[in-house]
Amino acid sequence: MVQLLAVSGSIRAASSNSALLRAAEVLSPEGVSIKHYLAVGQLPHFDPDLADDPPQSVRELRALVGKVDGILISCPEYARGIPGSFKNALDWLVASHEFPGKPVALFNASPRASHAQAALRLVLNT
Repeated sequence: MVQLLAVSGSIRAASSNSALLRAAEVLSPEGVSIKHYLAVGQLPHFDPDLADDPPQSVRELRALVGKVDGILISCPEYARGIPGSFKNALDWLVASHEFPGKPVALFNASPRASHAQAALRLVLNT
């Protein structure tokens, strides 16, 4: 069984990026399980002083990432970049040992969101 974690870069209730990830789950082949992480907007602001001993919500996200085989990300573009709440989540993850090297697939619900995709690639390559 391949286990994936779906993370939307949008915290909007009616987000098209979140809908795209739900569609990926519906259309996934047999043997693929997709779990959705829905708490991006509830994570505390990234604090590098806490990177080695983060708050509980960050430890839970990192544990989820550590248990899956890969991550599906669908992210909108705000002001030609990654939404702040999602960048915050990425900052917590890149400061962990669970995330680096994890396979990631990028989705996007808008054909005009090329700047966010480029910014995501830059962060993920880090």
